[in-house]
Amino acid sequence: MRLRSPSARRTRSRSSASCACPTCRSPPATDEDPFQLGLTLYSASAEFRAGWYDFDSLLARVAELGIGPGIEIVASQALPTYPDLSPEFARSWRTAFDKYGFDESSFGANLDMGRRRDRDMTDDEEFAFTETLFRDAHALGFPLVRIQSAKPVLLRRLLPIAEELNLKLAYEIHAPMGPNAPQIMKVREVYDELDSPLLGFVADFSSTMHAMSPTLLRAVQRAGLDDEALERLQSIWATDASMQERQQEFIGYLKGRDFDPGRLGSFAHLAFNMHGHVAPQEWADIMPQILHVHAKFYDIDENGQEPAIDYPELVRVFVEGGYRGYWSSEWEGHAFAELGEVDPLMLVRKQHDLIRRSMRELQPA
Repeated sequence: MRLRSPSARRTRSRSSASCACPTCRSPPATDEDPFQLGLTLYSASAEFRAGWYDFDSLLARVAELGIGPGIEIVASQALPTYPDLSPEFARSWRTAFDKYGFDESSFGANLDMGRRRDRDMTDDEEFAFTETLFRDAHALGFPLVRIQSAKPVLLRRLLPIAEELNLKLAYEIHAPMGPNAPQIMKVREVYDELDSPLLGFVADFSSTMHAMSPTLLRAVQRAGLDDEALERLQSIWATDASMQERQQEFIGYLKGRDFDPGRLGSFAHLAFNMHGHVAPQEWADIMPQILHVHAKFYDIDENGQEPAIDYPELVRVFVEGGYRGYWSSEWEGHAFAELGEVDPLMLVRKQHDLIRRSMRELQPA
């Protein structure tokens, strides 16, 4: 599906959203659902950046497709006066949420260490910058902030602010790492030391993929990889070597075939950095500390499945683990797809259908 204009997208999506086919219709949310669904507006970041949506029209489309009720934002993308929150944006935010009945789920607080050209932030600057974002999140009604640093010195200073504002702080676990990666084990040790119920994790399902996404494979094919190279890429990805080792092996293979890896641009790195293959069952090891979920996905196929991520199994693991937070759909195919190649919000809608079907299959008749 190639998009031509916002009006064309709205016409097609209304038709799809009202489909009477039982396998296409989204099972409605019920009080028995173990967790609620939503999305991060980052899913439509390419379209937003291209001017296809403004803030109001983006939320209107989300409401039209019945996606929600949870809304997550990345502050650096959503706040016009970032990192500060303007009264005008706060008013428009509240008006939109009241109009559509959305809930605030997660506030993405980037730690922009390189805001100065000459050096990274000092510890004091990190603290002041992050405190500003915490107060933005609180003013907008968010109960949780996705954090990017779990340095003990920073967390010790931030915890009193989080306690004052009643904010949960969740460090994101993203591909290529999983819950038991050495870097994450260090964060878990810091959490044990600080012993606060406000500290936890965002589980990003890019960590737990069983295959490479077709969206990525199409991108590298457009960049010149033939069938043999595609097969080699996937076989190297599936090994247990580190991300860097797998990347270097693939680059070495390309050079051995006299193929300039530069032709792939960032894809040669992103293929390994954004596609982890940790077992979904590992999330159970930290389930009590998972405060929010990035339900990462890249594709929904003709059978309504994510071809590279086992959503029915992930639903089972989280239901059996007692998770009760939000699953926030995060389509990140814009890293590989061309603008207009797909309609990301329609894909989110289809992903919600998949998740809810998976929930129903676990419920007794």
